[in-house]
Amino acid sequence: MSAVGDADILKDLRDQVLDESQSLVGLLRKCLALGTVTGSEELRVWANNELKGYPEGVRVPEYRQLYAQLLMNSVSGQFHATGQQIDRLLIPEDLRVLVPEQLHLRQPVGELAEMASREKAITMTGPTFPIVASRWSQQLPMFQDVLSLYWSMLPSTISGIVDNVRTTLVEIVIDMAKDVPLDKLPSKAQVDSVVKVHVGPNNQYEVNVGGNNSGVIGQGQGFTQIQNQSVSTELVDLIGKLRATLPEIADDEQRADAEQAIADFEESVSEDDPKPDKIKRRWAWLERVGTAIGSAVLTQAVKDGAPVVMDHLQLLM
Repeated sequence: MSAVGDADILKDLRDQVLDESQSLVGLLRKCLALGTVTGSEELRVWANNELKGYPEGVRVPEYRQLYAQLLMNSVSGQFHATGQQIDRLLIPEDLRVLVPEQLHLRQPVGELAEMASREKAITMTGPTFPIVASRWSQQLPMFQDVLSLYWSMLPSTISGIVDNVRTTLVEIVIDMAKDVPLDKLPSKAQVDSVVKVHVGPNNQYEVNVGGNNSGVIGQGQGFTQIQNQSVSTELVDLIGKLRATLPEIADDEQRADAEQAIADFEESVSEDDPKPDKIKRRWAWLERVGTAIGSAVLTQAVKDGAPVVMDHLQLLM
């Protein structure tokens, strides 16, 4: 495919991502293609996991983690109890470690969408739940048994997860396309950075800042002005100090990466409704960038600024 043809993938995403009638699966497939043409493993892996499901051992994004009702079927003599809601703390302490506090939804997004369309509550069991039920029963008096343990959630809860996937996709596309001409593509480093901010790094990714960032510096993202009046003077000063370290970074591409990370952090704190989790992710990425490029001045500025960021997060909680 030609360079112009590659750019059409991003153009299509720009045009379609806010259209609720567009298939989420179809948009994710375009993200998969965009990850391939930009060389972004982060985008490709994220889109692939959303389409095919997250394998065991792979980190699940926060928006796929939820606290679900824990239910139990049991028998006591002649009495059977079905769908009895229990607190995790009622499980014997030696078995509690086998029952996670949160349910991680690993299913493909298409399967989640189908589940969200159902009318009845959805139940899921964990791989260790049969072991817990069996061992718990062994600790109970005679004629008492735990038959099964499982999670239960409403279809509307699953629908909320699907909506979060779409919202994350919108955020990724908007940030990727920011300041990128219609006939161009963002650099691999730009795309990787955006995905890490909104999803987090995939487990196999090794931080390696660099790559082609031509056209990033001077296009505007380094000069965002904070409009949110709730941002403290100390935080505004911190962002100024972070930017003051940029001339100390000799390599153009690394300096562009650092400027992008600072701009992304600034954007997260200057939103009308700042999200603490988003601020924390972007600050963590800024820390990684400073370490990866070996910039002592940026790393020190980030270290000195950490208490200011923590104070700001406390105010938002």
